[in-house]
Amino acid sequence: MTSVLRRSLDEGIVDVWFSFTNDNRLKSAKKGYEDMLSVAEVEQYQQLKHVDNGWDYLVSRALLRTALAEYCELAPQVLEFRANDFGKPELSNSSVSPIIQFNTAHTNGLTVCVVTRDHAIGVDAESRAETPGILDVAEDYFSALELQALKSREESQQLDYFYRYWTLKEAYIKARGEGLSIPLHDFSVTLGDDGEFREFVGPEAESWDFRLLGQNSAYTAAVSMNAQIAGLKFIHSVPLGPQSEQRAADAFNQGAIQADERRRDIG
Repeated sequence: MTSVLRRSLDEGIVDVWFSFTNDNRLKSAKKGYEDMLSVAEVEQYQQLKHVDNGWDYLVSRALLRTALAEYCELAPQVLEFRANDFGKPELSNSSVSPIIQFNTAHTNGLTVCVVTRDHAIGVDAESRAETPGILDVAEDYFSALELQALKSREESQQLDYFYRYWTLKEAYIKARGEGLSIPLHDFSVTLGDDGEFREFVGPEAESWDFRLLGQNSAYTAAVSMNAQIAGLKFIHSVPLGPQSEQRAADAFNQGAIQADERRRDIG
């Protein structure tokens, strides 16, 4: 019998679910989020609480579970996961497990879950911290083609473009699900004059597609899929609360506004 998705998901469409972890509406659902966790997740949550990352982890798991429950026949707290040899998770107890493909990323203040059907997918999100020396990392992780392109940009643009290359490359690594066994120097992403993804240079290049999900003063995010990306749907979610579909141009902007306000308060 063919499994039917509760929420429709057409071939090539990527649903991008996201939450801002400093959203005040999340606090009232904390108990509900904790009740969703598996035994292993509770253990991880307790460990992270001691290093101030517990809340972001809790919200990221709640987003993942509530988002996937939209497509499955199971409640969020019943979903079970298994991981491949490199740690990439997949559903293990749902009839839609072979159909639904997903990946998650979280960074300071933001958690993202991408969902598609049938094809391997990966996502990366990075907060735009002005970390001293961050551009020096490019020498260790970017290909010669990417380094040349990055250095050809105006100095004022280089940090923006660094994060574009970085998130696109990380999304690909996560989609492949083979960890850092894939040398980062051995493949390249290229960007057009508008800063958007243009071409992938690497193994089975014709099978892979990429998109920058957004870039603003707070965050950069990107997705990679082992098939043509036909479209993106952005869903701002408060797990166990309201959801709202957003235009691509508006996604993650609330987080940028909040980050800018925090910077002004600190200043």
